[in-house]
Amino acid sequence: MGKREILLVLSMFLAISSSEGVNEFDYYQVVLQWQPATCSSATLKTVCVQPPEDRYSVHGVWPSLSSGYLPTCSGTPPYDARMILTIQARLDQDWPNVITGQNPQFWSYEWTKHGTCSSAYLNQFHYFNFGLWVYTNYDLQSILYQYGIYPNGQQYTKTVVQNAIYSATGKWPALRCNNNYRTGNMQLHEISLCFSKNGQILIDCPFNVVTCNEYFVWNSWSYSASVAKE
Repeated sequence: MGKREILLVLSMFLAISSSEGVNEFDYYQVVLQWQPATCSSATLKTVCVQPPEDRYSVHGVWPSLSSGYLPTCSGTPPYDARMILTIQARLDQDWPNVITGQNPQFWSYEWTKHGTCSSAYLNQFHYFNFGLWVYTNYDLQSILYQYGIYPNGQQYTKTVVQNAIYSATGKWPALRCNNNYRTGNMQLHEISLCFSKNGQILIDCPFNVVTCNEYFVWNSWSYSASVAKE
C-alpha cells in the first residue's frame, strides 16, 4: 500500500472515530426547573423579564451519559418550528423561557444542543411532547406538598426531598441547587427525572448529576423578595 493510500485509510478511520461519540447517550434526564430559583441565581447575568411563577416548568430533555457528562450532539436535523405547532400552546405554558420570555429561541437552543442527540429515537415533535408528558404525569410540586415540603424559605435536607420523590415514583431523582443572589443561601433549583434510552421506563438517576449539598432552602419568589427587604 502506497503512502497516499495509507493516508486515505487513516483519514477515513479518523473521520469514523470522531463521529462515533456524536449523539451517543445512555439515558434521558427530564429537567424541571423551579422558576424562582432560576431568576434568583447568583450566576444569572441578566434579570428575568417577568416575575417568575411559583412553580416548576420544563427546562429540557437531556440525553446524558452514565459518566455524568452530556454528550456532543450533531446539531442536526435543524430545529423546525412547524413540527411543534400542534403543541405550541402547551409549550408556551409549561416549557417557557423563564429568563427572556423568548420561547421559540429557547426551544431551538434546547433541540440543537440536546434534542439532536435523540433524533434516532425521538423526532422533534416527540422530543418536546415527551418533556410535556413527563411534566404532566409527574407533578413534582404536588408530590413535595404531599410530604410537607413547601417553598417557604425553610431549610430541608437532600435526603428528605429525594425520599419524598422516591416514595411517590419508585425511582431516585437528581437534585440540582444554585445560590440565591440575595442571600447567598444554597437553594433547590432543578429536579431531574431519568428515563431509559427509549424514553419508556423511569429509572434511577445517577448520583453523579446531583449538585445539592445535604442542606438547602426552597423559596417562593415572594418569600425571596421579602427576605431582600429585611
